[in-house]
Amino acid sequence: MDIETDYLVVGAGASGLAFADSLLAEADVDVVLVDRREHAGGHWRDAYPFVRLHSPSAYYGVNSMPLGRDQLIESGRNAGFYEQADALEICDYFDIVVDRLVSTGRARFLAGHDYLGGDAAEHEVRNLTTGDVNTVRVRRKVVDATYLESSIPATHRPSFSVASEASFEPLNALPDVADAYQRFTVIGAGKTGVDACLWLLDNGVDPDRIRWVRPRDMWFNDRTHLQPLDQVAQTMEGISRDAEAAAEASDLTDRFERLEASGRLMRIDRGVWPTMFRATMLSQPELEDVRKIEDVVRLGRVRSIEADRLVLDDGEVSTGSDVLHVDCSAIGLRASKAVPIFGDDRIVLQQVRYGSPPFNAALLGFIESRDASDEDKNRLSPPNPHPSSIEDWGPMMRVTWLAQLGWSQDPAVDSWIGSSRLNLMRALPEHLDEPLMQDALTRYLTNVGPATERLAASVRA
Repeated sequence: MDIETDYLVVGAGASGLAFADSLLAEADVDVVLVDRREHAGGHWRDAYPFVRLHSPSAYYGVNSMPLGRDQLIESGRNAGFYEQADALEICDYFDIVVDRLVSTGRARFLAGHDYLGGDAAEHEVRNLTTGDVNTVRVRRKVVDATYLESSIPATHRPSFSVASEASFEPLNALPDVADAYQRFTVIGAGKTGVDACLWLLDNGVDPDRIRWVRPRDMWFNDRTHLQPLDQVAQTMEGISRDAEAAAEASDLTDRFERLEASGRLMRIDRGVWPTMFRATMLSQPELEDVRKIEDVVRLGRVRSIEADRLVLDDGEVSTGSDVLHVDCSAIGLRASKAVPIFGDDRIVLQQVRYGSPPFNAALLGFIESRDASDEDKNRLSPPNPHPSSIEDWGPMMRVTWLAQLGWSQDPAVDSWIGSSRLNLMRALPEHLDEPLMQDALTRYLTNVGPATERLAASVRA
């Protein structure tokens, strides 16, 4: 059976749904979402069972429907911060979102279908259950919501070999098998590796029973400075520190030293200079707990796991049959090359303002709904690749600041952003009278122009 639609959205994860939700709210159009999975939600359907959002629920999901109740966490390492939904809550949320979109009569969801490609007007999808191939005739555009698709432990393929005698599991399996092992080797230095270590500590594993393979250390944002609503002044304070560091630092090292000294960025080991930056966040209590793990291996990437040893780029360490090797080496958000977002017959969803995937997708849906040329839409939507190294921090911040300047000069876009529940800063006007907010805004406005120019000069150099 052939299908006709205005927009074919490939990928029903957080970004695809946020885009479709925003577009349908702003334009009288028809949308078809297609996804290989049987349910919407993207990588959340394959996430490890104890995962939570690393950002608050208050600015995650789709624009038209709140996630959670905007409550503060009452206990634990993140007490006092805004709630972070777990995987089950998020998956249930996305099921409801799809039902709401479909109920408009202007959206359809082809679950369990693989997108096979096509030309400007005709595209093919395959039913993964029956094998049937259908044609989707697209009147306007195909929306690629998979370009930055996440790589997660459950579905990625490790880059190293594993001997049959070695005990090796993705992070997803850890709760089911942990009781059978005396020792644990966590492979991966990012947020997933941190989650694995914290889960082990929470479940009674002494720090000296955990080995942590960290090929390169990571800088983390302090969770204090990425909070919405009544804590937005603290967030503005963090943003002002970014601008100050970029405006005043003499070089890359000085910039990160300033960010650390101000409390904006944190590292686990104060004696090791991190070279990785992925824009993820930790709280101070989380940081202090993972610092208890002292057996850290810094011999490069794992090349193979043998029955009695780990072989790495720069050496080997012993292991044994009582050790479970926990794979946390998936890269997470893909740092794909920047490409134009809006084209004649295709939209490629990408980051614009850093660290806000649903916000970016929803804003792109709003921008697409406007009567404007693709040139004008791209002017408002400069693609901003996800960062991987510390060298990526400057270009990422510069694109973010330039994009925000463009938005502020377009009244319709500025108004949409100001009212969007996905906007981390939406409560800023309600807190303008707070001394911390006034001071942070003054320092940000003083420094953001020089910071943007200085970062541009460093790119040219």
